Amino acid sequence: TSDEKMMGALAHVFGPLAAIIVWAIQKEKSRFVKFQALQALAFDMIVAVIMGGFFFCVFGVVFLGMSGSIFTIMNTPSSGNEVAPFFFLPFMFPFMIFGCIFPFSFVLMIVRLIAAISVLNGRNYHYPGIGKWLDNLLEK
Repeated sequence: TSDEKMMGALAHVFGPLAAIIVWAIQKEKSRFVKFQALQALAFDMIVAVIMGGFFFCVFGVVFLGMSGSIFTIMNTPSSGNEVAPFFFLPFMFPFMIFGCIFPFSFVLMIVRLIAAISVLNGRNYHYPGIGKWLDNLLEK
């Protein structure tokens, strides 16, 4: 029905909280909406784990860079002018990271919109890899 299509699309577009709410409300009423909400939730959780690992690595590199810069400045007997540019290098990482995160976020938004539009058109959308796995899990 059109309500099922709309609920499935909402689960894809508005992130994990919306997917949980849609799943909780519709899990007994519609297998289609239940599957779409669980699939959107699984997609969001996988993205969260990947982004968490990415941020952990990035902040580790920034911390090591700042610690190394401070250690180098403290142990350099000269005036420190030749090490000054290296001290500010770790502070550039957040700006460089933005250049990596923005395209990734844009691609995620496009994937979610494709899923939502597909569900609104009445097709049973499957994320690559996640859809078949979740479908097999729900059949058991």
